[in-house]
Amino acid sequence: MTGNKILSIQGLRTEFPTPHGPIVAVNGVDLEVARGEVLGIVGESGSGKTVLGLSAMGLIDLPGKVTAGRILFGGQDLTRHTEAQWQAIRGKRMAMVFQDPTTSLNPVQRIGAQMIEALQAHRDISKDAAKRIVLEAMVRVGINSPEERLLSYPHQFSGGMRQRVVIATALLNEPDLIIADEPTTALDVTVQAQILRDVRRLCQDAGTALIWVSHDLGVVAQIAHRVAVMYAGRIVEQGITNRLLKTPSHPYTAGLIASMPTNAKRGERLRSIPGGLPQLSNLPVGCAFAPRCAQASAACDVLPELVSTSAEHAVRCVSPLNEAA
Repeated sequence: MTGNKILSIQGLRTEFPTPHGPIVAVNGVDLEVARGEVLGIVGESGSGKTVLGLSAMGLIDLPGKVTAGRILFGGQDLTRHTEAQWQAIRGKRMAMVFQDPTTSLNPVQRIGAQMIEALQAHRDISKDAAKRIVLEAMVRVGINSPEERLLSYPHQFSGGMRQRVVIATALLNEPDLIIADEPTTALDVTVQAQILRDVRRLCQDAGTALIWVSHDLGVVAQIAHRVAVMYAGRIVEQGITNRLLKTPSHPYTAGLIASMPTNAKRGERLRSIPGGLPQLSNLPVGCAFAPRCAQASAACDVLPELVSTSAEHAVRCVSPLNEAA
């Protein structure tokens, strides 16, 4: 973990009440990200990645709520913030890029007006100056003929183009922290590579911290300095990207890596992790991954702690695959 951390999540717990008891979607998560650092969060759909990102942005819809833990941003505990205080930092100091761009764009307002408004809401800047910044941002994310596109409505863009607009909008105010939830899923590989380069350059040049939520380990390998692996609402492994992907310690991480298609596996049958994610309302006793794990033993009936195996690596497993990772 590098110094000068901008975000520190400590013991975070997010619940959604049901008639049969609370569903705990994020359960005791600890994370840190420093200025200029990219942290990847990976895991299967339903592992808690998106809820973690929404919790960090104060965007959990009622009746869901953060019930424990702290979200320290710039030294302040955001869990104590009022909605007015949240609104003062969202878009300016913190920004989020959602997987579905339609949730971020007003369907009856022109793209240019929305982007200029997002800029002027947090900066004392003229409309002409804001327009110049918006045009530059659109070019950076691969939007051709930006002058014309400013006059378009969201429905006149393809899904991929709408996502580029949302990414450009998040970059406008050069925030201290960006949380990106599967932001390049709808983009072709060429534009995806361009955006990955631009976003990482922003982090390096402006000191922006980035949390990149994804199920795509290939993308995370390209952009992230560190990776945290989530399963059933908990972090099961985290560490430096190259080391973690090369020598995973948790069987779940190893299963995710083994299921990735590569040129080396051309013609081979893809491997998969047996079974599926457990229901959060009915988690197994002890390790939640044990029913799917070939390494499981009686010792897995007790929930393991997230244990540091080195200064930059931790794993939640009683029998890690690589003890000295």
